[in-house]
Amino acid sequence: MKFTLQNWFSNKEQKFLFSAISIFALYGLTNFVSKYRIQRKYDKLCERKRDELKRSIQEFRQSYNLSTGLSAELEKEILNFTIAEVKQILFEKKATVKQVLLVFINRTLSVATSDNLNLITDINFVEALQEAEKQDQEISQDPQIIYKYDLFGIPVSVKDTYIHKGFDNTYGLASRLFKPATYDGIQVSLIKKARGIIFVRSNLPQLAMTFESINRIFGRSLNPWNKDRAVGGSSGGEAALQAARCSVIGIGSDIGGSIRIPAAFCGIYGIKPGIGRQTEVGEGIIEKAASGMINIRPSKGPLGRSVDDITVMLRVLFNSKNYSELPCSIQDPYWQPQDLDFTQNSNKEKLKIGYIEQFNDLLPPNCMKRAVKEACQALISKGHEIVQINLEKELEHELAVAFPRLVAAEGGFKSFEDNLQGEKIIEEYELMERGTKIPIFLQTYILAPLLKLFGQKTLYVMSKQTHGLDVYQFLVNSGKQKRMNFQFLQYLKLNQIDAVIVPGFGCPAVKHGASKVLPLAALYTWIWNTVDVPAGSMPITRVQEGDDLKIQGKERTIDLVYIMMNQNMQNAQGLPVNVQVISYPNHEEMVLRVMKEIEGVVKFNEKHPYPY
Repeated sequence: MKFTLQNWFSNKEQKFLFSAISIFALYGLTNFVSKYRIQRKYDKLCERKRDELKRSIQEFRQSYNLSTGLSAELEKEILNFTIAEVKQILFEKKATVKQVLLVFINRTLSVATSDNLNLITDINFVEALQEAEKQDQEISQDPQIIYKYDLFGIPVSVKDTYIHKGFDNTYGLASRLFKPATYDGIQVSLIKKARGIIFVRSNLPQLAMTFESINRIFGRSLNPWNKDRAVGGSSGGEAALQAARCSVIGIGSDIGGSIRIPAAFCGIYGIKPGIGRQTEVGEGIIEKAASGMINIRPSKGPLGRSVDDITVMLRVLFNSKNYSELPCSIQDPYWQPQDLDFTQNSNKEKLKIGYIEQFNDLLPPNCMKRAVKEACQALISKGHEIVQINLEKELEHELAVAFPRLVAAEGGFKSFEDNLQGEKIIEEYELMERGTKIPIFLQTYILAPLLKLFGQKTLYVMSKQTHGLDVYQFLVNSGKQKRMNFQFLQYLKLNQIDAVIVPGFGCPAVKHGASKVLPLAALYTWIWNTVDVPAGSMPITRVQEGDDLKIQGKERTIDLVYIMMNQNMQNAQGLPVNVQVISYPNHEEMVLRVMKEIEGVVKFNEKHPYPY
């Protein structure tokens, strides 16, 4: 019997069927056309922004004399100077503020643009030069003014997310282009109050939530230590500017490691203050659910090439007097800065420092553990006591998984899609996005058992943490977070531990694209956002041949995560290796003190000059 529609459906039913098919086809076509048009619109906006940046740079080159008038030797020295050393040559009249600024502008133009490392999103050279000339006039009248302000005469870079009058804060999103801020936010205002000269803005990932700095507007940033490696994220452009010596000091932000991961990848210094010491206000706002997260909140802090420099910038960001003088319209009514005060911890000569070599939910390569040992040995040589941290297995696991469990609780990447506004997501998020969209039933009863069956222990553990939750379960997990934080800090208190040394990240700087398959490596940083303690990152050593490249016990494995980790360690020789220093809430001064003591022994900058 030949099949025809008449055999199955009446004429009336056929009409309904054809109507339904037509409606679905029309909907699909309309949806496709709409997405295509939106993407085309965003592509044009991105191209326009890139062209505008290139044109601004070209016009600046043609309009200004970029000769510094300094010797090549002095220019080279200035690129490596700390804040204190820049101030010294200004005071001794070996260089002017304008000359110093031109040194870093020239460096940025030759190294940080899209023709090379691709680290910047905007330039502020003209206004910066005007401010430099003004400061030179002030110095001629009173040289002591150099030391009256923390950042007087200092070229400063800022992450693209910060609110800065006349500039977009894009978060790497095309929909936020050509919407310049009409005022300076808190952090930019405080830097200007300290007389810092903001001359450039730095690149970041789309949505600022992964550890590779790439977006559809400005493209991918490259690591100055090795162009085949990522700069980290989300403050990746900022960290790479410091490592490439294009800026004296800068600021980034951190919700899961976004200051400390770039610091580790680029071999520089950075600190994430605890939430109690700073404000959420001052960066552009990511809309809807993302801005409503209260369990884990973004932190703002400095990135630089020495502990002294990040201390200066932190003093600027915490300056209560300068903050009180800002316009009320930009202040945060819930926040009052607490000035840095080292008198409390300076009275204690001998510290008790704990250390953690690894978290068992993700074992790091040996180079990361060696860096922890070397940092501890440096503290022993200074007379401090070193003890190993031994957490209960359950607490250690809860510390590792709490962040993805809380961040993914809204389900299905919804808050990210809200902010994309139809823009195509970068591929670095694709696996993460798909994972969060798998229905909880399939995750729990099909995917997780299959992962366990096939020996994928690491993926099995994490797959159970990344699905949407109802309000009740979210509150249950929030309660777990509170208890976990309390237990961890109580452990430190009971054992009279002043600070803790941990690996700077799960591995050295990843290859381009590896953040897509290795998001779990960030557990070494996101833990301290979950616990909400100050955490600093500092370089200790560089990856060596041989044993450094291995993950102990995982040289041969069927676990896909460790297979990818081992692949990432290939050709990692020479990359910087950082550690983190953490302490109690509101003890940023202790973190800085411990970092300073380690720095004095390790002397990374002397042994390993910055590249480029």
